Amino acid sequence: MLSFFQDLRHGARSLRRSPGFTLATVLALAFGIGANTLLFSVVSALLLRPLPLPRAERVLSVWGRDIRGDDEQFGLSRLDSEDLRQRVKSFESFAAFDVSGVTLIAPHHDPERVEGALVSEDFFRLAGVKPLLGRVLSDEEYLLNGPKALVISHALWKQRFGSDPRVLERMVELEGQPYQVVGVMPEGFDFPREGASETVALWAPLAAQSFIRSNWDSRGTHLFTAMALLAPGATVEQADAEARAVMASLAQAHPESNSHSSVSVALLQDRLSQGSRRPALLLLGAVSLLLLIACVNVAQLLLARAMARQQEFAVRAALGAGRGALARQLLAEGSLLAIAGGVLGLLLGSWGTDALSMLLPESVRQVQAVRVDGRALLYTAGLVLAVTLLCGLAPLGTAARASLGGLLQSTRGTSASRSALRWRAVLVSTQVAFALVLLVGAGLLVRSAQRLAAVDLGYRAENVTLLRFNLPGARYTSEKMADFYQRLLEQVRARPGVESAANVTPGVATGGGISLSLELPDKPLPPSEQRGTSFRSISDGAFATLGMTLKQGRDFTPQDTRGSPQVVVVNESFARRFFPGEDVLGKRVIIGYGDDIEREVVGVVGDMRGRGLDKAAEPELYAPLNQTPWPGTTVVVRSHLPMESVAAMVKAELLQLDSQLSMHKPTTLEQNLENSVADRNFQRVLLLAFAVSAVALASLGIYGLMAYSVAQRRRELGIRLALGAMPADVVRLVMSQALRMCAVGLGVGLALSLALSQMLEGMLYGVSAMDPVTFLSVPLLLLAVVALASWLPARRASQVAPGVAMSTD
Repeated sequence: MLSFFQDLRHGARSLRRSPGFTLATVLALAFGIGANTLLFSVVSALLLRPLPLPRAERVLSVWGRDIRGDDEQFGLSRLDSEDLRQRVKSFESFAAFDVSGVTLIAPHHDPERVEGALVSEDFFRLAGVKPLLGRVLSDEEYLLNGPKALVISHALWKQRFGSDPRVLERMVELEGQPYQVVGVMPEGFDFPREGASETVALWAPLAAQSFIRSNWDSRGTHLFTAMALLAPGATVEQADAEARAVMASLAQAHPESNSHSSVSVALLQDRLSQGSRRPALLLLGAVSLLLLIACVNVAQLLLARAMARQQEFAVRAALGAGRGALARQLLAEGSLLAIAGGVLGLLLGSWGTDALSMLLPESVRQVQAVRVDGRALLYTAGLVLAVTLLCGLAPLGTAARASLGGLLQSTRGTSASRSALRWRAVLVSTQVAFALVLLVGAGLLVRSAQRLAAVDLGYRAENVTLLRFNLPGARYTSEKMADFYQRLLEQVRARPGVESAANVTPGVATGGGISLSLELPDKPLPPSEQRGTSFRSISDGAFATLGMTLKQGRDFTPQDTRGSPQVVVVNESFARRFFPGEDVLGKRVIIGYGDDIEREVVGVVGDMRGRGLDKAAEPELYAPLNQTPWPGTTVVVRSHLPMESVAAMVKAELLQLDSQLSMHKPTTLEQNLENSVADRNFQRVLLLAFAVSAVALASLGIYGLMAYSVAQRRRELGIRLALGAMPADVVRLVMSQALRMCAVGLGVGLALSLALSQMLEGMLYGVSAMDPVTFLSVPLLLLAVVALASWLPARRASQVAPGVAMSTD
């Protein structure tokens, strides 16, 4: 150990004498280790770190799905949720919930729009978190006509009520109804976040929302997400099988609403991260390749430095230093380089988590906070250990072969140089191969993004502002809701700068419509063909405001009221799915809206990609908002005015009609569209950044190798020029060496790319994982980069005067 410390001191002095080498090596290692630490932190947050809940390893996600081939996912009805809660024995507890914006009015405060979780019984038992003040909801308060109570978050208690412990004596108004605050949850508890873009501020019973109350006993209204706590001794597979069996029995008992329905059960952590699992692992693999390329560059620097230190090694060997002593010295120097690179890389990774957290898609950020935790520290320590071995052992072969006699016989050390060049050639080929793999992956994602950008949205997203608000069901009947929406639109449309305005429920570019059951009186469907259908309630002028194309029939008008014939407009996918080859106008439908009213199809509109650009348009129904009013809607305004101006305008009109209403934060249709592809964009940009970095490192490696090779062959090249060789011949000679190494690397890289590209298949749209354009253009691009990197030192060598080159020892 004492000898090793002495070696460390000697290594530190040696590295200080070569500041350029030391800085280049440490920066290369820091870049690779920092990027790996950063990406591993993301993977740890998504896949390894448990959710901040007691018994998180037993918390399950339960969701409905369509068994008719496409396996579409949707919510559960309240009655189906209750059956699952009572009949699945593998569930210790079970809770349904819906997270949405609600209007909260507290005494002496303006109305405030907050995220509220409407929950069923067992929710707080499942969460396993005790309140900081007061209590959670009681069993009676979950009933349809039970006492009205709610629980608030620590953040809301602090911001709205000034952390007053007497808050439990307060009455607040929620959606127009008085509610008693009965508890305050501890700081940091904002569960559930699934589907929520903002922190949950309060928890109330399901019956707090008027639409849920009106559909309390409807099995065709699929609104709820559900969670369960796995019973001790049970497995996820058992719970999934039991839940499927219960849903199968419900399909037989209630074919009109459940014939197509089943259910799936998985760990909540796996469910939340399932969309990000493969991309996260893929990016971690990509950044690991980047670290390998950085390590190859470091190995080249070490080999070059070992060649320069051959005389030192030879003298050590002549004085009795054995292979072990040399290895210990090189390992000490490698340890210093690896530790310095690791510490700097850890700092870069820690700083980078803050920046990366801002860039991460909401689907990632809502699972876990990204930070450098204990797992990331252990991972970084493992990288440092591996790099230490690399730095210590890479130059060992060159050092061990050094002998004083050999150096005295040949001052140029030609044989050793050729051996080192062969190893560096292998390393460069490896760099090219890894860089090609990253470039192919990035190229496939870029090509996929191009195809995605060319998709017909079915609407025009530019210059459209979206503003959501809710009408309290306690103060607004269906007739009052319809009248309110109509008056609001008339006043907004009359404002200067507004081209058009409409109401849409739910919003657009934020997911599909509401899934409701469907019947076709004119064309009865067998139970196996029945399914839930996407439904939106919209005002007149909505299609024009959104830029959708009316293909047949007519649009809605203000005359489509509750007293007039009930009508609907369907999209082209609906017409093709349910009435192939037929004229759909005049057909009649019954939707699961709490009644059996037949509605006539009066129009066909073009498909809208509401569930995402990468998903096919689904069959969709549109009903007039005046005939099917909802307590919550989105005001859609097309205007060239800034979003803030439009929002202020609509808010003024809204408060003029009802001063107790509040609105969600405004957004634009373009922003929503960008959010819908944020995951793909993030993956593409990050992988492209890694690929560009890999090409840059590989180019530097090629350049360094060729510059070193030219320096070693300077005398030879001078002789060639003196004997009549043209400068172009020297350039070809040098470049051919680089291109041969590149060809080997390209061959290996193409084989690896073909094997690994299948991992990207689920992340691509409109592009095959074996896309010929990518597999032809990327190698040519990399070949051009290598040619340029080798041409520069080759050109320099061809311009050296033969006399000068031949006189250089």
